[in-house]
Amino acid sequence: MVLTGGWRVLAGALLLSAGLVAPAASADPVAACTSWNFVELPVPPAVQSSGVVAGAGSFAVGNGSFWSMDGTTVLVWKDGQQVDQLSFFRNVVRAHDVNSSGVVVLSAYTFPSASQWKAGVYESLPGLPGEYRVEAFDVNERGDVLGRSDGKPVVWPADSAVPYQVPGTDASWTAVGIADDGSVLASSSTGAHWIRPSGALVPLGEAEVRAVRGNYAVGVTDSKVVRWDLSGAASESFAFASRALAVNSHGHLLGAAAWGDTQVWETPQRSVPVPAGGTFASLTDEGDVYGTLGADPRTLVPLLLDCAGGAR
Repeated sequence: MVLTGGWRVLAGALLLSAGLVAPAASADPVAACTSWNFVELPVPPAVQSSGVVAGAGSFAVGNGSFWSMDGTTVLVWKDGQQVDQLSFFRNVVRAHDVNSSGVVVLSAYTFPSASQWKAGVYESLPGLPGEYRVEAFDVNERGDVLGRSDGKPVVWPADSAVPYQVPGTDASWTAVGIADDGSVLASSSTGAHWIRPSGALVPLGEAEVRAVRGNYAVGVTDSKVVRWDLSGAASESFAFASRALAVNSHGHLLGAAAWGDTQVWETPQRSVPVPAGGTFASLTDEGDVYGTLGADPRTLVPLLLDCAGGAR
C-alpha cells in the first residue's frame, strides 16, 4: 500500500547571492544552481523518523523507523511526493542509493542480504556462489549495482541479478562507488584506483574518496578536496572546501566549507552557500539538494532543497 501525504513548503525561494571568486575556465558548461525552495518531504503518520540518504533526478529515498513496532522502513519519493513504502518488521534494512530511473539499492543487516527496488518490483541480489553475507550500496545511471559478497567487491549488471567479482580485488579492497561506464572506484593498501570492467587499473594515488556519480569522484588528497575524472586526473583543490559530501555528473561538488557552511562548487574556485539547517547527502544533476533536518534521531525530517528554476 502506498501511503502519501502532502508536502509542505516551509519557506519561499531562498535567493542566495554567491560570494564568488573570479571564475576559472571550466570544462563543463553546465551552471550550478544558486537558489532553492526549502521543502519538507511527506512521511506517513506511523513512521517515527526518516531522513533522505540519496537522490537522483526526480527520485529520492530515505530510511526510517516506526513509532510502535519493531522494524525499519524505506520511503521512496518522486517529485516531492511519496510513491512507495517498504516495511521490514523485526529486521534492520537500509536503502543506500537511487538513480534517476528510480532503481533503489538496499541492504538487510539482521539477516545479511542485498536487494533492489524497480518501479514497485522488489528483487533479491544474491552473492557469489556459496556466499550469503551480501550488501549493496551504489547504483549508476544504467542500473549496475555495486556491493560486497563476503567482503569482496561485486557488481550486479543492470540486466542481471548474477554478480561478478570486481577484477583484481579481494576482501581487502574497499569499494566506494560505480561510474556510469561500469568502472569501480576502490581502494587498497596501494591507494585508490578506478578499476575498469576489463580489470585495467587507473591509479588516483593516496586518496580518500568520498563519493562517485556519473564519471566523477570526489574526496581528499594531500589534505585538499579535489575531483577526479575517469582518466584519474585530479582537479585543482576546491577553494575553502574542508569535506566532500557528494558530486553530480556535471562535476559540481556538494561539500562543507572550512567555516562550517554547506556549499555547492560549480568550479574549484566558485561556490554558493546552500540554506543552513540540514545534513545533506545528495546533489542531483538538476541542482536539487537532498538531506535531513534535525539532530534528534526520533524526529528527523526528510528535506529537499528544490532548485529554483530547475527541472526535476
